[in-house]
Amino acid sequence: MLTTDSHGRAVPRRDRHAREEDAEQIADLQVAAWRTAYAGILPAAELRALDTTALAGFWRGQIEAGARAGAQVLVHDEGPRIAGFSSFGPARDDDLRQRPDVAELYAFYARPECWGTGVGRSLMRSTLSVWADRGTRSGYLWVLERNARGRNFYQKGGWRHDPSAAPSGSDPDAREIRYRLTDIGTRGR
Repeated sequence: MLTTDSHGRAVPRRDRHAREEDAEQIADLQVAAWRTAYAGILPAAELRALDTTALAGFWRGQIEAGARAGAQVLVHDEGPRIAGFSSFGPARDDDLRQRPDVAELYAFYARPECWGTGVGRSLMRSTLSVWADRGTRSGYLWVLERNARGRNFYQKGGWRHDPSAAPSGSDPDAREIRYRLTDIGTRGR
């Protein structure tokens, strides 16, 4: 399967379903992304305390149990390393969980050194393709309100702030807002 890079050149798509042996790389990637993206937003002590081993166990369990629970983890594989991942599945928010055509994007990260290289765009296209194949018509995610880079990425991809959802989190620095994406089945892949 081919996709195009930021210069319009055809390149092989490197996105695939995660395997249990990917868990350590996913955890390492998540820690690196959090420490870079959330520096100055979340407390430094919280970012320093992130435990790659514990996260690897969490991701191993998510990958293993995901298929049974309807959740999935995709990775952007660049050979010796995983450059990004997405985790998604059934809606968990009270106002959306009864809708089978709505999915939630639980986590979406790329290695900081890969930001701006197309990894995120490729992974988002693959995530939306899986959703469209499942009959998902609308998706949502939660993003830190102060995460300008993340919010810009989602907005460029057509995601819009959902003012109907109250912000979550009691700490103003860690307040999350909900973004929605509609008409998934009609978007180009």
